Amino acid sequence: MQSDREFWENDYYKNLQESEKDFLKDTFLSKYEELISKVEPKRVLDLGCGLGQDTKWLRGRGLKVTACDFAKQAVQQVQQICPEAEAIVLDMREGLPFKNGSFGLVNANLSLHYFSIDETAKIWAEIYRVLAPGGKLIGVVNSARNGYANDGYVASPDDKNFYYNPQRKQHKRLFDQNQFDYLAQQAPWKIRVLRENEIARKERKKYTWEFVWEK
Repeated sequence: MQSDREFWENDYYKNLQESEKDFLKDTFLSKYEELISKVEPKRVLDLGCGLGQDTKWLRGRGLKVTACDFAKQAVQQVQQICPEAEAIVLDMREGLPFKNGSFGLVNANLSLHYFSIDETAKIWAEIYRVLAPGGKLIGVVNSARNGYANDGYVASPDDKNFYYNPQRKQHKRLFDQNQFDYLAQQAPWKIRVLRENEIARKERKKYTWEFVWEK
């Protein structure tokens, strides 16, 4: 899906305006600060790190962070705002180049909803592999309650929750309970949190799923 990379590299980050960076105020992780303080080992994988707000927050709490994104502009931004973190360009569809049990925490804030269900299951399995026993996956993904029909996205004929926007050249997945049930069957996860939320983004209602899964 080279077209998706083109969207992030040539469109999104290049043209992102300061007025659109409301997501940088996201305090999603703060509600889990106590849980995060107890993870072992004290090494975190920030998967799909974007502009680095979570990387910076995690480093500020003394954790060793590896920040990953497949957009070079995102990685460069992280290197500027949080130079003490490791930041690498990584396409998670190609696997995670880390040893088994390397991390106490994987953070995936709005980064796991861009893939086919087979790719999603493969990524989820890789996350499970690189987590230490008792390690946590914390994340947010978009909900199927969001409507993309008016935003130029077309649903896949084989997967009603997987969309493509031919103008933007971008894929997106919308999650529902059935998809989480399927992913939970692929490995012996312990589901600590799984809930659907309503938030406001760019003056629009948006629905997301928030989750904490434990290995």
